[in-house]
Amino acid sequence: MSVSAGPWGTQLPRMAGKETAGAASGKMNLWAKAASHLNTLRTPFNSPHAAEQRVITLSLLMYPVLKSLGLQLHSAVTGSYISGTHSIAFINCPNEQVAKDIARAIMDKKLAACVNILPKASSMYFWKGEIEEATEILLLVKTRTSKISELSDYIRSVHPFEIPEFISLPIDQGNPLYLKWIEEGVPDD
Repeated sequence: MSVSAGPWGTQLPRMAGKETAGAASGKMNLWAKAASHLNTLRTPFNSPHAAEQRVITLSLLMYPVLKSLGLQLHSAVTGSYISGTHSIAFINCPNEQVAKDIARAIMDKKLAACVNILPKASSMYFWKGEIEEATEILLLVKTRTSKISELSDYIRSVHPFEIPEFISLPIDQGNPLYLKWIEEGVPDD
């Protein structure tokens, strides 16, 4: 096996028709096959298509950033809502007292603009291989999408369940005044 420098200075092994000691069946080892394939895919740096490929690659990589900036600029100019800026999280609690305690703590930490505490819901679920039934209290938490990770970490740290339910969905559309109220109620650190 020899080593050659690729067009960008990378070291790629080249197999000169050699087989590995354990390849009595005549098959090349996996590494040699992968290196051989990579060598055939390389476009020389100074080829006529290299600049075009770099422009296309850069464009594809920059698209999400440019789209996000464009949406933010459009929102700032028109006052329109950017879909997914806010989220609603669903958290089940074992009883009303736990639900109130968690809801109050979420509000005190300014992790949400609003927490609805919905009355008893009947739940049926698998737990450790058995079907269980329980009465639970559902929290609906309205917050910024940027706060979901912090909210999830906090819930896992205080919730009495071994695996607390925490599911969030982005808000696609809604009353613009209400969405603005959520934004004002939850600081964006």
